Amino acid sequence: MNPRHEQIESTLARLARRVSELGFESIAVPEQVALLAYSTHSVVTNGGLKQFYEGSIPLSQLVSALRALKLNLLANAALASAAQFPDPALADNPVARREHLAQMNTDKQDYVFFRLSLDELLDAINAFWKTARAAAAKTS
Repeated sequence: MNPRHEQIESTLARLARRVSELGFESIAVPEQVALLAYSTHSVVTNGGLKQFYEGSIPLSQLVSALRALKLNLLANAALASAAQFPDPALADNPVARREHLAQMNTDKQDYVFFRLSLDELLDAINAFWKTARAAAAKTS
């Protein structure tokens, strides 16, 4: 594995521990974006978007993170999965959406996530973090 990728995964693991202790808001926005995309990619590749929907994250938050990482195909696939709910707005309601999961078939959308390799995801995170650091340096 690429040493840079190992460093990114190590950072993401540290962030995940921090979030489990102090909450998602305890990390900076660029870290939130990366951790959300990374953890969701893992969830989807291991159990599909239905497994994502069993969690507590609104779909709009995931789509926003994926777009920030310039992973528009994944963002579009995630967004397309919302059409399977009786009302697409349910995708943002972690409680209300659960009762509809049994009727969902997200195979097409899952496939888009499966096609993105871990290396590609980590490259996107690395590029995003570089851009975020550069922007922060300009404003300080």
